[in-house]
Amino acid sequence: MFKQTGETLGIIRRNKGYSQKYVSSEVITQGAFSKFEKLNSDIGLAAFEKILMKLELSYDEFKYIQNGYEYSYREQMINRFFGLTYNDKEVLQNLLEEATIYLNHKEDILIEDLTRLCKSLILLRETNNIEDARVPILEVWNRLAKRNLLYISDLYFINTILFLFPLETALEIKKFAFRSINKYKEFDKVERLKINISINIMLLLMKEHRFEEALVENDEAIILCKKYSDYLRLAICYIRKGICISHLTADGDEWILKGKSILTAIEEFNILNILEDEIERFKAA
Repeated sequence: MFKQTGETLGIIRRNKGYSQKYVSSEVITQGAFSKFEKLNSDIGLAAFEKILMKLELSYDEFKYIQNGYEYSYREQMINRFFGLTYNDKEVLQNLLEEATIYLNHKEDILIEDLTRLCKSLILLRETNNIEDARVPILEVWNRLAKRNLLYISDLYFINTILFLFPLETALEIKKFAFRSINKYKEFDKVERLKINISINIMLLLMKEHRFEEALVENDEAIILCKKYSDYLRLAICYIRKGICISHLTADGDEWILKGKSILTAIEEFNILNILEDEIERFKAA
């Protein structure tokens, strides 16, 4: 159950065994903090941030606790969408319906963009027509393209729509995205987004039979997969590495087997089936 800000801080403070004097020291008076906990007053943002530091909390953790140890409905929708590892039509349809209902009550540009992406991915799944699937997300891209820097939510969207663009456009988008990611350095492991973007670029290169370039992209992604112990995406990289090598030297089966073994070990059978189909398509190409 959602609690007021002061009430939540009071609960956390007492659970940690900290006094009001300690938490409010050098921030606000103890009396002002006491009133805040009792819902009798507000405090400024700067004071709130310092109190969170005293309580050893990030803002995200505080909001999670305040919401009853769960994400808000909005955050749940966003996490479910960006957590998809493949285009599951049923999940996308459910998200689209939930987001549409949410927008009937609130104005929210991010959720509006999410509905456009859901429509785009559902269209792609139903028609396999990239030109048609690109239409719903053009408004999103046209807005993002005007920015000098992409922020984290922008980067997640870019990663999701990248494969819908022509290869040369996607390569330019990748450069734009990587410049923005580099600004964040070690912040919240945002660098991991480079893995997903490289995997999308890799597939676009493979479809154009530019297998040598795809291998370079792949090897860069493999380094990051190992850095972050991302075994699911490491398996994808191994399988695609094997496909590329097979088209260049006719002997990539060892890498394909390594990738399949990882997916079997971590029981990602849906992804394994999708990649089995991908292997067959490229064999026939």
